[in-house]
Amino acid sequence: MGHLLSCANIRLGTRISEPVENRIPIHHKCRNCGRKCDSSSPSNTCAHAKYTRTGTKEQPAIIRPVIPDDKVPWSTQFDYNPIEFTSEKVLKSTKEYVDRDPRKDPNVIIPWNSDDRLCDRRSYHGIYNVVRGVPQNPCGRTGITGRGHLGHFGPNHAADPIVTRWKRDKNGGAKIIHPNTGKAILQFVCIRRKDTNELAVPGGMVEKKEKATETLRREFHEEVLNFPDLDEHEKDKLLSTIKDIFENGGTRIYCGYVDDPRNTDNGWMETTVYNFHDDNAEHLALINVNAGSDATDAFWEDLDSKMPLFASHADFLRRVAALRDSHW
Repeated sequence: MGHLLSCANIRLGTRISEPVENRIPIHHKCRNCGRKCDSSSPSNTCAHAKYTRTGTKEQPAIIRPVIPDDKVPWSTQFDYNPIEFTSEKVLKSTKEYVDRDPRKDPNVIIPWNSDDRLCDRRSYHGIYNVVRGVPQNPCGRTGITGRGHLGHFGPNHAADPIVTRWKRDKNGGAKIIHPNTGKAILQFVCIRRKDTNELAVPGGMVEKKEKATETLRREFHEEVLNFPDLDEHEKDKLLSTIKDIFENGGTRIYCGYVDDPRNTDNGWMETTVYNFHDDNAEHLALINVNAGSDATDAFWEDLDSKMPLFASHADFLRRVAALRDSHW
């Protein structure tokens, strides 16, 4: 069953050994609250009513039923009629690590709340309930049952690297101070996602038996490290430096539930977020990032609270700003 979880020192076979937070956040982006959520939109409906990743041929819009804020917890009484939805791509997948549905096939036995041979099915928030044969989202109702676009029932683990540097003057010397807060401005490596066209932190799913440190480096490489102007020697040297930093130099920002538009009642995203900060512009700060295979664009962007971002990424950046005492 792997190492035991504890709130003081969580040790997961496929993830980084770090403390974990008990608090499970209230989710919004995977739920239709029934109200006007986006003040910039003319619509009076919830901005998150559409299920997830609409706009592509293989991902149709699924409109979630309304769940008021006070009816999200499973402990509350509610006339609840969720939509059952698992994408065709997931249903037809022949990949070993994509779950089969134990509700439809009694021969499917999945070791919930444990570390099995395919993936770590434990949650950063402890033991989750299994109801009618499948895990129950610990954050509450989402309006959708099944897996949606996720490969696993229960927690689907990801890793998100936040790479930061100080914004400096044109000579690369003094830090630039924000006129309103009087604090130095941090910049982070930002991408534009191919699937939703939203701005985000680079990151992705932890693959079969992969350690989170490996995922952090792999995703950063795949999404922002494209060096068309470097020869192979220079490229290898830079990648070696990045590998060393990612394995030894990060600060854990968060690990736990993610308010992600893909979440359902039976499958949800959890992530490990690390900040890799180059305080003196010695290595990471010097990288001229370019979009890799998993992003349409990649660039250095100022941290700012007004910036719209995918899923819970704004909260992750807020935590980094607090850690570094920077403008937010």
